[in-house]
Amino acid sequence: MFLGKINQYNNKSLLSVLNSIKYSGISGLMQNLFQPYTCKTSCYPPYSETSEQSILMLDLLFFRTSYSMFYYAGIRSNVTITYKVLTFIESLQNSESSTFNINVCTFYYATISQYAAQLLPPPKTINKKYNIHTRYHRHLQNGIKREDVTGWLLYASFYYVTEQYNVTLSLTEYVLSKYSPDMVMLSKDYYSEAVIDNYRHNVHSSMPLNAKMKAAVVENVIYTQHSSLIPQELELEVEDKYFKIPPCIMSHCLRFLCYHHIGDTFNRQHALRHLRLPQYVTADVLSNSLTLIGECSEISGDKDAVFYYYDRALQCDEDSLHDKIGYWATRSSSDRDLHDTFSLLKLYRDGEMDNLESKLEREQDAMSKKIKEAVSIKIKHEENRIQFNFYEETE
Repeated sequence: MFLGKINQYNNKSLLSVLNSIKYSGISGLMQNLFQPYTCKTSCYPPYSETSEQSILMLDLLFFRTSYSMFYYAGIRSNVTITYKVLTFIESLQNSESSTFNINVCTFYYATISQYAAQLLPPPKTINKKYNIHTRYHRHLQNGIKREDVTGWLLYASFYYVTEQYNVTLSLTEYVLSKYSPDMVMLSKDYYSEAVIDNYRHNVHSSMPLNAKMKAAVVENVIYTQHSSLIPQELELEVEDKYFKIPPCIMSHCLRFLCYHHIGDTFNRQHALRHLRLPQYVTADVLSNSLTLIGECSEISGDKDAVFYYYDRALQCDEDSLHDKIGYWATRSSSDRDLHDTFSLLKLYRDGEMDNLESKLEREQDAMSKKIKEAVSIKIKHEENRIQFNFYEETE
């Protein structure tokens, strides 16, 4: 699992972290991971499960590592694997006594529920066996328990693709009222002292993790490959892979599209102006954001803007690559050690998920084989019966 990943920069850090987990559990893990950071005196005192600073450290560790397991295509594209993982998490949650662990399970269950909703047939599908909308509402209602932005935005997308534009406008207005650029962004390798201080001021240590995430945490919304919730105008973006976009950008985009269908030209242009306003977005979603603005500009008929935003989208991909190279070249040795340690721990957890995914796929293949054999036996039996009847009639 670690073959080719361990080098002179991270081997001591990795051994230290693994030993701390072996002998001291979460307390040892927290102590080792946060020691390399240089900060104020007593910034990270000895870990305690009840101290305010230790709870803050645990929150930040979870925010850093919360998303790596969900980049496996199987969880985002195979409905059988998705439902089995949901069942596994639900069972794990019921067996937990730790409030923090129960909240972590809730987060993961909500995240995968968002994927499960996007794997369903299109909302307009008519099926006499079951009401497809009931399944959508169940998964989307579970999805809003994650944090207070992405779940509601996917719900807004559901109402958009079912042509309930006024409901979509109401939900996007709610999302925009909850979103703030000062919120903690999930899955970042590093959080500045300013971000940590802001998070500390917006939450209280006595709050459960899910409540803190709803109050002060945000994430880019993800539309899976071939998502059933992506607006028809944007289907090309999910043809080959998933599409990640900042919630503020997607909210204004949905509002623009709603007003476009309603025929409200004034508010449509107003939404487009908001979409084009300078927004703080992370480098990994900058190209997607510019592309989406270009697509809305194309719908509005502004050809000059279309060329401008598409051209910037292409340029920012190349600029982002150069920035990443320069960034890693200037990182300190301690920063590289901590990042490599996180990467190796993620790799270990990802390997566990890979094993689970392989096991689920093997079970699915075995079940398919059994079904085929049963069908084959039945067919042979039916052929023998027909042949016997034929001979009986000819005698």
